[in-house]
Amino acid sequence: MTGYPVHVEGFAYGGEAFGRLPDGRVCFFRGGAPGDTARIVLSSSKRNFARGIMVGLDSPGSSRLAPRCPLAAVPGRASFCPGCSYQQVDYSIELRWKQRQLSDFLVRGGLAGEETLRPPVPAPSRFGWRNRLKLSASGGNTGFFTEDNITVIPVEHCPLAAAELDAVLPERRRELRNGEVFLRWTAADGVVVNGGTRMLTEELPGIGRFKVPAESFFQTNIQVAARLVDDVRGILRELRPSRMLELYCGVGVFSLAAAAALPDMRTWGIELDAAAIRHASGNAAAWGLGERCRFRCGKAERTDPSRCCGSLPDVLLLDPPRRGIPPELAGRIREWKIPKVVYISCAPDTLARDLRVLSGAYRVERCGLYDMFPCTGHFETLVLLGLK
Repeated sequence: MTGYPVHVEGFAYGGEAFGRLPDGRVCFFRGGAPGDTARIVLSSSKRNFARGIMVGLDSPGSSRLAPRCPLAAVPGRASFCPGCSYQQVDYSIELRWKQRQLSDFLVRGGLAGEETLRPPVPAPSRFGWRNRLKLSASGGNTGFFTEDNITVIPVEHCPLAAAELDAVLPERRRELRNGEVFLRWTAADGVVVNGGTRMLTEELPGIGRFKVPAESFFQTNIQVAARLVDDVRGILRELRPSRMLELYCGVGVFSLAAAAALPDMRTWGIELDAAAIRHASGNAAAWGLGERCRFRCGKAERTDPSRCCGSLPDVLLLDPPRRGIPPELAGRIREWKIPKVVYISCAPDTLARDLRVLSGAYRVERCGLYDMFPCTGHFETLVLLGLK
């Protein structure tokens, strides 16, 4: 049979399966399951590792399941949807490997003790959680881009999408001839197409309602986002700060949830998205927290905490995009010496990079994984840091 036999050992961060080639190098590829002996054709080859495409399966492992989506990576399929990495295994296996990946970045990386790592928080549902999608049309196909970011594969349905979004995919595919269309769903607004400047209402169960510009960020998995916000609120109840600074605050979710739970606390939020800041202030007014929660448009790395908050805050909360925080900001945080830092990350690789800089002044007191994106190669992490 064509290709090299590779026994699958597990999953790397990002969801690629891995095993060893006959020459001992590690090989990464999509669609494998632990215990498989897969047949691999190399797509790139380096001195110490390689990447490949699974062209066959000599023997399936006991952990292998049939993926729910027909576009998932399977033996012999060269063009597949890159959105899912774990559909071919049980959810418990996915969670176990994601937890191991987080541990490799933080514990094995010398940034956190094993005792600080909490059990992973699973998603209530592995499917039907995604509340926004982007459809693209190119080369006569309408659907999602493959990993090359050039080829579009036709998509009739997506098992990760909320049922309401999934129901309109066939119609939207027929209408789109070229370019792209953005779809978003909320329980209050239904399906919104290319929302532009429209204002939407998002609701986190047990937390509250938030007005959000259609083009501004809000978490795609509402149930897990609510659990994450509630756990941050729990940490702040333990710390009982009087002042909190939130960088990358978006529409003010964490600040408002915390201030509502702690009547003596004041918060300040900084965000570069001007539309999000306007709605953060509006959300504060709607929650009756306009006097205790203030928001300002600006760059996180140019913030002066003492000037912004009147004096040095007790807690700094960070919720940056996937690229993490700029080196300039990481260095300034180390100099500020704010007693506690709550860092929320959607990328453990950039999280580890930032924690390495912050480790000159801070130690990890607890950290935990939130599976905000089940079936995909991504997850959210919550870290509490304390001054050394």
